[in-house]
Amino acid sequence: MPNFLINTDIKLQNIIKDLKSSSVIGLDTEFIRESTYYPILALLQLSDENHTYCIDILALEDKEPIINLLKDKNIIKIIHSSKQDLEVLNNYYDCYPENIFDTQLADNFLNPQISISYSNLVKKHFNVFLKEGSWRTDWLKRPISNDKLEYAGNDVKYLIKLHEILKSELTKLERYDWFLEEQDLELKKSNVVTEPAMAWEKVNLPSKITETQINHLKILSKWREEKAIQNDMPKRWIFSDSELIKITLARSNKIMYILDNLKHQPNEEDISYILSVLELKYDEAPVEFKNFDASMYNKRVNMCHQTLEVVCDEYKVASSLIANKRDIDLFARGRKDIRFLQGWRFKIFGKLVQ
Repeated sequence: MPNFLINTDIKLQNIIKDLKSSSVIGLDTEFIRESTYYPILALLQLSDENHTYCIDILALEDKEPIINLLKDKNIIKIIHSSKQDLEVLNNYYDCYPENIFDTQLADNFLNPQISISYSNLVKKHFNVFLKEGSWRTDWLKRPISNDKLEYAGNDVKYLIKLHEILKSELTKLERYDWFLEEQDLELKKSNVVTEPAMAWEKVNLPSKITETQINHLKILSKWREEKAIQNDMPKRWIFSDSELIKITLARSNKIMYILDNLKHQPNEEDISYILSVLELKYDEAPVEFKNFDASMYNKRVNMCHQTLEVVCDEYKVASSLIANKRDIDLFARGRKDIRFLQGWRFKIFGKLVQ
């Protein structure tokens, strides 16, 4: 399968017709995201059944051919671990790709090893050993060496064959619908492209948190996201998720100690704003923990773990795919908005522990 460098708009026009005539294409991106909020797209790799193409984004001006390709609902875009690729494509082309098949998500439903890497998936199915470590490469450096082009091309070379294998296996096990349901949930735009007001939803909350603290966390998460966007900087440079949790849970006599010991020291204006948010009061009680019954909690947790072990052994999938520790904790506390109480998870696990 030849690998071509596409570094002019004319070359892109020459290959786009072949790509548009394909029902499936492989897709991957190379980008840099070390000191910015938005990822900087450097290379776009595409493959059809006959060729692989490394498209030098820095050398092109016309975005329309790729936009039309990404928006074409009749073409399946096969991507491995697609969330970051979808984010960078949405940011650069201002469009969210249609009709995705994520090979990592697909494999999650076939094996107890969750979130397998692309190289390991290729090794498993084709006994081909690929180099890893693209994160150590400066993809913005030009010219692009032949070694880099070969490496990048390999990232899409096997995707179409993997799609055929994984879809066939999922269909045989009657899990293809599970996969589609999971992918629709995981890869919806709101789950990939962060809206500042919804940024708090991506923070891993502790099980013991009050409604007032959640409201503080929502405000500070939105502020952090907007500040990071405004300054085009990683939001962890303001404070990390774990630091955010510490701030929102801190007692009033400990908050200044926490703020003074953040990895990236905030300025006086930021400290003043954070303190003003933490002073806000809300009437909501921590309803999640009203009438907490420790005995019932422990009974539910034990039942979940015992049932989960049996279910995972039967279906040969990772336990964390079905129910993670937080899912079980919230379920044991009486919450109903739990992943395993709906969809495919409910069919094989949730209904057994209700």
